[in-house]
Amino acid sequence: MINDRTASEPIRVRLLRPDLGWWLLGLAFLAVVAWIGFEYLGWVVFGLFTYYVGRPITRRLRGRVSGSLAAGLTLAFIIVPILLFIAAFLSVAVGQALTLLSSDAVASVLDSLPIPTTQLPTDPVDVVVVILQDPTFSAALGQFGVAVGAFTATLFNVFLALIFAFFLLVEDARLARWFETNVSGADSRTVAYLRGVDRGLTSVYFGYTLTIFVVIVLAAVIYTVFNAVAPAALQIPSAVLLAVVTGVFTLIPLVGRSIVYALIVALLSAQALTVNPALLWVPLVFFLLMVLVFDNVVRTYIRPYLSGKAYHMGLVMFAYLLGPVLFGWYGIFMGPLLMVLVVEFATNVLPRLTRVSEATPSPETGTDGDITDYGAVEYSEPADSGDTDEGAARPG
Repeated sequence: MINDRTASEPIRVRLLRPDLGWWLLGLAFLAVVAWIGFEYLGWVVFGLFTYYVGRPITRRLRGRVSGSLAAGLTLAFIIVPILLFIAAFLSVAVGQALTLLSSDAVASVLDSLPIPTTQLPTDPVDVVVVILQDPTFSAALGQFGVAVGAFTATLFNVFLALIFAFFLLVEDARLARWFETNVSGADSRTVAYLRGVDRGLTSVYFGYTLTIFVVIVLAAVIYTVFNAVAPAALQIPSAVLLAVVTGVFTLIPLVGRSIVYALIVALLSAQALTVNPALLWVPLVFFLLMVLVFDNVVRTYIRPYLSGKAYHMGLVMFAYLLGPVLFGWYGIFMGPLLMVLVVEFATNVLPRLTRVSEATPSPETGTDGDITDYGAVEYSEPADSGDTDEGAARPG
């Protein structure tokens, strides 16, 4: 037995030496991919968000059309219009914010322009001559070129993010099966953790984010209708901007939206006291309508249907609020992603790591202590993709 074991050791070493080279090559490839991902981190995360928003719709369509066509239809007719609507909506909100900050905002912007607008020539030929000769106009033209370049680069990055989301929508099931078969194993701790992350991102990206957007849109509609039917002297200022604030404050537990309602009521009450104190009933009716009707609709129908209760609202609030502060524009997607990764590790992996000596099987672990079920999603899809999970997690 000793001689056989000794004789087999050189063979084992010779078999491992080529594998070491392949591992080094694989690590080099991984480093390149990680570098590319880091360079486009914001757009990768945005593409991941787009994938989770479009996945339930794509799965609904797969029962009627092919997978690639379902993904294309989802992106072309659902995701892209939603993104355009959000961009236009936020543009209006930003414009109202600038107007709110200064009543002379337009004049200030014109005064700060590098082009002397009061001295523009009227003849087109003279305009070209001035642009070519005046260094002020040349500098302005250069700035315009920079702006056009930035806009073009942004469109290209958005296109890349949509292509990335399209790839995931078409190949997600195959990628998951390949990983389970060739890398980790279907019952491994890694796959169980990734299933938990997938379920969490479904809840956060498709759930909480859409909840915020739905609340923003509904609040904008209500504020606009109120301005149309209320007395002319009582108007909600910057209705779209306040609607965006209402949606963001939805993340604050218990009293989030009520703070915005109280602010609006204070503004309307000040207007009523200035014009006619008899109109104070209008802000009171508005407050009761928002608290008793709109808030109940959000709590009873919108939030449970979209977001569920996968995570504590306090965690979600900090993820959405701190994400943009730490990472910039894409922090609204990166913050929730990091929250899900950390929370799933802390709740489902860390307890097993700190109790590695326990070998007693439980409903959640196998006999070897590995996690076999988190109540996670099934990566593989049924033959007829008219699943009933609506893109959410299915119990494993």
